[in-house]
Amino acid sequence: MPPFRDADGAAPIGERVYLYYHFFYPDEVVSARHFGDLAEGLAQRGWQVTVFTSNRYCRRRGAIEKRRERWRGVEIVRLWRPGLDQSRHLSRLINAVWIMAAWLWATWRAGAPRAFLVGTDPQFSQLLFPGLKGLFPRSHLLHWCFDLYPEALLADAPDGALARLAKVVQGVMGWFYRRVDHLVDLGPCMRRRLARYGHGAAVETITPWALVEPEELPRPDAEVRRALFGEARLVLLYSGNLGRAHEFNLFLDLAALLEEGVVMAFGCSGSRVEELRAAMASRKLANVRLLPFAAEAELEGRLAAADIHLLSLRPDWDGVVVPSKFFGSLAVGRPVVYHGSRESAVGIWVEQHALGFVLNPDNVVETANRLNALAHCPEELYGMSRRAFSTYRQAFSKAAMLERWHTIVADGARPSG
Repeated sequence: MPPFRDADGAAPIGERVYLYYHFFYPDEVVSARHFGDLAEGLAQRGWQVTVFTSNRYCRRRGAIEKRRERWRGVEIVRLWRPGLDQSRHLSRLINAVWIMAAWLWATWRAGAPRAFLVGTDPQFSQLLFPGLKGLFPRSHLLHWCFDLYPEALLADAPDGALARLAKVVQGVMGWFYRRVDHLVDLGPCMRRRLARYGHGAAVETITPWALVEPEELPRPDAEVRRALFGEARLVLLYSGNLGRAHEFNLFLDLAALLEEGVVMAFGCSGSRVEELRAAMASRKLANVRLLPFAAEAELEGRLAAADIHLLSLRPDWDGVVVPSKFFGSLAVGRPVVYHGSRESAVGIWVEQHALGFVLNPDNVVETANRLNALAHCPEELYGMSRRAFSTYRQAFSKAAMLERWHTIVADGARPSG
């Protein structure tokens, strides 16, 4: 339903959408770019979008000076918050409470929108829900869950004082979720976790899209491939974050079973990189390489230079987060080896669409045999790449996801009854 526009071109209240996210343009952090795409996409479809954000960068010191600006048809309102250390739990919580209080004040001054759209940064952004609904109860409240708190705290450290506090918070979180009209998750596991809160909201799955979407299936650049992987017949690449939610040891077990000419490479950053480096030194696997982390300008070429991408997610994190690199792999037409649960969202999608392999301790030998066979069968590998590419275009592309967002916002804009 395209929004109706007044004769003088001004947008009535019924078209207004307020979007709340901690970090936004010009911040280049990935989730900020997703919310930038979302805001721009809604604006292109006729909505009057105002983004309430902070004046801070996610990973850079300093503040953004402009408090208000228009960017790609979107109005950005940046509220000041203290520059406390985001890596410490207490200071991060103070930052979160501060910016949410500032957003509520600014929202009250701005007046009622048709819809609120709240992301999951800052953590515990659910605290906004009763405040927003209390200010403007007829406005439609939508929540896009990128990750779940306090579930992430429990997955990261299931014991100790912080875990006990997280369980207390978990016990009251249902009251906040019951303020939401439309709850948007990243897949079936996250939806099951959210359902335990008895929220009663309408539900939808909308996944984060790849930041780079080639129009055609990209072919490897021969020079890049040779520089990174030599004369390998088959290349498996892990690219991106390697943190506490991820595993790598089973990948090394797999590498030990791969034949000569099949190379496994890691180009990653994160808290577990030193563990990976130590494990590689200990096991002395000749076909495993650690690459420098790629700058964004080099990333597309590197991703396309590999044949198959590696992904992982520890089972405790199922439904808490979804590895967004999965969508980047499909966008460049690369099948995946996913080390994770078959019941997780990515595990389900890999098997449902035949997008590669789900690796677990029981099928390492079988997976190695299939990869060794693929190294001698380029036609089959090309078919897998075509399938990954077309699946992304049909099921996970930015255009498809933004259209679904438009539909959800428009549905909420329709008068009830």
